[in-house]
Amino acid sequence: MKLGKFILSISALIGLTVQSYAQDIHFSQFYASPLNLNPAATGIMPCDLRVSAIYRNQFASAMGSKAYNTFSAGVEGKFNAGRADYYGLGFNLWADKAGASAFSTVQASISGSYHKRLGGRRSPDQFLVAGGQLGVSQRSISTDFLQFGTQFDGEQYNGSLSSQETFGRTRLTYADFGAGLLWFSALDAKGKSNVYAGISFGHLNRPDQAHILSAQGFEPLFMKYTIHGGGDFRVGRRFAIVPNFSFYKQGPSMQANFGSAVKFDLSKRSSSDQAFHIGLYTRLRATDDSLTTATNNGAFESLILVTRVRFGSNNIGLSYDINMAARVATGGNGAFELSYIYTLCGGRGRPMVCPTFQ
Repeated sequence: MKLGKFILSISALIGLTVQSYAQDIHFSQFYASPLNLNPAATGIMPCDLRVSAIYRNQFASAMGSKAYNTFSAGVEGKFNAGRADYYGLGFNLWADKAGASAFSTVQASISGSYHKRLGGRRSPDQFLVAGGQLGVSQRSISTDFLQFGTQFDGEQYNGSLSSQETFGRTRLTYADFGAGLLWFSALDAKGKSNVYAGISFGHLNRPDQAHILSAQGFEPLFMKYTIHGGGDFRVGRRFAIVPNFSFYKQGPSMQANFGSAVKFDLSKRSSSDQAFHIGLYTRLRATDDSLTTATNNGAFESLILVTRVRFGSNNIGLSYDINMAARVATGGNGAFELSYIYTLCGGRGRPMVCPTFQ
């Protein structure tokens, strides 16, 4: 029984590792990391400056010190452009490390966006935004502790047997390009309710990411397509519904996150700067069998509990993933995530009613 459980656990973790190699990093609080979501989200804020940071720890219960760790931090600004438009500039850095191979990726990127106001002066604020991103990524892998099926001698792992794999390079660096569009609109004159939707395209240049030598040689990174949206809908003087969704398609892998939070304004003032969010999200994943030999082409992966507190310029978010897929390996323990956003309203720019991604 113990052997069977062990085999199932290892099989599940192998599947999760393969999934991670096929996809980019992802966050359960995707709305709290706008520069990783869409370059067109750069500078979309009511204030002049935003600093954001997010940390994710995944599968620690099953993998211990070899768990997946992801960190990202960014800073962005919004500036006036003409009488009614704006432009945004941002810098983002993220790093990811996972598994026995210490498979690591670090990316630094700059992004820019232009916010074009639509409609007349009397209509609520409505904008169409175009953005682009230029990044440099470095990937590395350690082969010292990797074990392969060809090194199983019938009874146990035997390190003296050949892995039959040839690693051409354990470290590589490449440029990365992305672009996106975003539309958002206020739904009332004071902008207490708003809605947004966007689409972005990552890895437009399809950089080479091959670590293992093969007959094909060049192994391009799959392009990534992201569709996302959400809003802030006032349902009472001090209550609002805040739904968000994101859909990702990258090669054979697809993922969807969707859910909603309830926001409680804690201040009695008409313009509250104190609020509390609590909500529930879910994540689904799937694979395209026309591109892969995977037999499990769909799964309800995680149930996500989220909460967020805003006080003044500070926003702190916390989420926990209850894993619904590889429960034998993880015992239902998925990922812990912590986010922080700081906004600075210096008064140098015109006010803009827009989604806060918070």
